[in-house]
Amino acid sequence: MITFKSYLGALMNLLSRIAGKTILIVGEADFLPADARNALAALKAAVIGPIVVSSAIQRLTEEQLFDAVIIDVTMPDEAMLWMNEWLEARRIPFIFARNRRSQAAPGGFVLSGLSSDMKPIVATLFGPGRPYIH
Repeated sequence: MITFKSYLGALMNLLSRIAGKTILIVGEADFLPADARNALAALKAAVIGPIVVSSAIQRLTEEQLFDAVIIDVTMPDEAMLWMNEWLEARRIPFIFARNRRSQAAPGGFVLSGLSSDMKPIVATLFGPGRPYIH
């Protein structure tokens, strides 16, 4: 049984990990659902995007004004591999995710405003001892 105190503790833990961080979202315009954007804003994270793959590659090579990246799992393989290598080389945390409307295979991260979806995303991107490959 989850108590209010444990729920509040978990929420504060998430907030402390993500507050003030900037997250770059790479995907088509409809990749980031409004409820996910609102959940990230409620956790005090800044969101850039979503931006399409070609713009993301240009932005990544020009400047780094973000702390983590969430990438649409349905992007073309070549772009996905390039981004994967670029982010790994710079030890920037990233994940591949899908939104609920995606026709991608089930499993992995789901980008939505649901707490059950947001918690694993935040924990993976900003958790203690986080790996940078996802």
